[in-house]
Amino acid sequence: MKIFTMLCFISLVTFSAHAEQQSSKESVEKLMELTEVAKMMDAMHGQMRLMFDEMSKQMDISEKDKPIYDNYMSKYADLLEEQMNWQTFKGPMIEVYSNHFTEEEVKGLITFYESDTGKSMVRKMPMIMQDSMLVSQELMKDFLPKMQALSIEMQTEIQEARKGGTEE
Repeated sequence: MKIFTMLCFISLVTFSAHAEQQSSKESVEKLMELTEVAKMMDAMHGQMRLMFDEMSKQMDISEKDKPIYDNYMSKYADLLEEQMNWQTFKGPMIEVYSNHFTEEEVKGLITFYESDTGKSMVRKMPMIMQDSMLVSQELMKDFLPKMQALSIEMQTEIQEARKGGTEE
């Protein structure tokens, strides 16, 4: 009986310690409001559409094929916005933040984001993300053709291996 009582006590202490460490849903939601996560996701969707336009140039899509490409990229972007929106992410992201930040840490972040410096960071972050996306696109210009060449090489090698395997 003493062992059972001791195990129950240890379980309660462990649970309450874990509950104290995790941040509350309300405080994480406030942090996400202050950091304007929903707006950043909307901005990301806009950047994706711009990236699709840039990809058509990199992929050397002809003017004749551009309407087909644009149609599918538009469908892709719409699907992305429909399936990967803030409402879809909000609950899981609150859980992720809660699992990694204590209540004290979230409150500290809230204090920071309510400060002038924190507000400045929130205002400037979309521009930073936009500039980062432009840098990524520039770097992708060299990367994409190399990736496509490797894909063609792999496909050729797989086809050759299949031919060799059927003759035996």
